Amino acid sequence: TTNLTSFFREEHHFHALVEDLRARASRPLRIWCNAASTGEEPYSLAMTVVETLGLSAQVKLLCSDIDTNVLQTAQRGVYPAEARGLSPERLRRHFLRGTGTNAGSIRVKPELARLVELRNFNLMNRDWSALGEPFDIVFCRNVMIYFDAQTQRRVLERIHRHMVPGGLLFVGHSENFNDSRDLFTLRGKTVYERR
Repeated sequence: TTNLTSFFREEHHFHALVEDLRARASRPLRIWCNAASTGEEPYSLAMTVVETLGLSAQVKLLCSDIDTNVLQTAQRGVYPAEARGLSPERLRRHFLRGTGTNAGSIRVKPELARLVELRNFNLMNRDWSALGEPFDIVFCRNVMIYFDAQTQRRVLERIHRHMVPGGLLFVGHSENFNDSRDLFTLRGKTVYERR
């Protein structure tokens, strides 16, 4: 895996997420980020949830990755202070600044970290029952580009089965699922709705 990531990467997705969170806010929500990498994307999702719905929002955020090493980094939640994608306001609101030997680093605040459940998961697994109830929102960005067309279709079918009707699938800018129109309908720039 490449593990290339940053905070609020492909920022237009987070604007679309805000709109969708507001539209669905009247009930508990489940979000799955299935390429958590070192944690920047999961914590970007958590920040978006908190900034949109508050810390007490009824949102479960499951974040998974195949690579246990990057999940350990995500669990620590420690990043360079000059991490890309974070505004000064977000740095103040959601992170603690390191001092002494930790100077130059930031750590995700505990109240934000508590929103993120990190788990090892391989999209090639046959059994997805451990994921639990269907998801309202799935972030599967820049993962499918590494799969052949047949594997992409198989994974998309499984994601489809684990989403609520009308749920949103966010994918990477170089991913296109026009061959899966029976599963998902394009709703915006690299945002698909589950049919």
